[in-house]
Amino acid sequence: MNRKLILLSSLPILLFPLLLVRFNPVSIEGSIYHSTSAIVTNAEYSNGSIPGELLDLWYVWINTSESQILYYVLTSEEVNPPIKNFLGQHFQVENGTEVFVGNTLVLIEVYNDTNGDGIPQADFTSGESEIAYYLEVNSSVGYEITPIQKIVTDEIPHYEWGFRYDTIDGFLQYANESEGTGAMVMIDYLGFNYDFYVEQNISYLKTSFDIGGITDIEPWWGEPPTSLENLSLSLLFSTTTYSAKSYTAYINGEPYNSTTTANPATPTNSSEIAVELTKAYEFLFGENYNITRDESVETYEVNSEAAATTSVPKGAQSWLSWTLRCFEDHLNLSELFPSAAGISGKLNLDYNVSTFLYRICFPVWEGLPINHDPTYVAYLFSNIVIPEFPSLLILPLFMITASLIVIVYRRKHSM
Repeated sequence: MNRKLILLSSLPILLFPLLLVRFNPVSIEGSIYHSTSAIVTNAEYSNGSIPGELLDLWYVWINTSESQILYYVLTSEEVNPPIKNFLGQHFQVENGTEVFVGNTLVLIEVYNDTNGDGIPQADFTSGESEIAYYLEVNSSVGYEITPIQKIVTDEIPHYEWGFRYDTIDGFLQYANESEGTGAMVMIDYLGFNYDFYVEQNISYLKTSFDIGGITDIEPWWGEPPTSLENLSLSLLFSTTTYSAKSYTAYINGEPYNSTTTANPATPTNSSEIAVELTKAYEFLFGENYNITRDESVETYEVNSEAAATTSVPKGAQSWLSWTLRCFEDHLNLSELFPSAAGISGKLNLDYNVSTFLYRICFPVWEGLPINHDPTYVAYLFSNIVIPEFPSLLILPLFMITASLIVIVYRRKHSM
């Protein structure tokens, strides 16, 4: 990519629409249905494009087993699109209670694991942080689309699709917002692949993240050279949950809220969302990941954490608000799910109001290519009261036992 164009694209995001430039021809695998109208929500599955003023949305829609999957990613045939996508699922738990859970990759971060626990510790209200940079993946030269297809394996339909950004320019922004930009980088690619299927009222959405290596890193004006040696990588996700009944995120069996927690980082291998006490959704992170070093593959253990709102670099706020707004304009639950009772209106993707932020962490990275496959699980028509939440059950039992003791005591002393 032309160096001058890369430098221009790093100007403040408010000038972004003026600075976008035409990019190389898009490489598209297979044929894709393009539509200028809204998504056909009664289709079993489809994909297509929704045109915008500067940026378009490529979408995937799945409607099966009374559950719907919606996937958005930013594209354009006129300008270099920013790197951003959204994944959401609508389903029901017991008694027809409606639930929608959305996941958004908010930031890619570079951290220095100084305390050796494998996860980034950060609190930007106090200024103490192991997060050295957040990687502002600004735009891609091209992209490749793998259209959705239905493949039946052992009588189970699998819906598979993918999207890959190629030749990405980005900026290592200092996590401390007062320090600005540290370096300009080039990333080989960033790919997302998905496989959705349902077994016995449990849906599985297996994902695959392919993160290319850093192919070039150059100090920003007047900044010292930047080295990625011994540095780690984390992916910060924000969740959005809507339900007709109250819901709570649970980490390690305990209620959790990113906006109020006192702990900047809570290690976890899996996390859950419950509607009242009914198990609705689960995040499975505790797997291995691969990195490629000199054509050899190394395998390491993935770490994950529930993250406090205060652990998000504040300097990324304006950039995130602009890019996520592109999705919000096409995330009106009333239009997507008109027959759903109890959930309606436009989704709010602001990470500041998300009650559950989480990071998937790769302690060994150093700028090398990574492959990882987390899984998201939805419990369709679930009536399971989650036994992993003992603190919610012990208190009522304790109160009942205490009441019985008081009654027996009073009866004995009244005789």
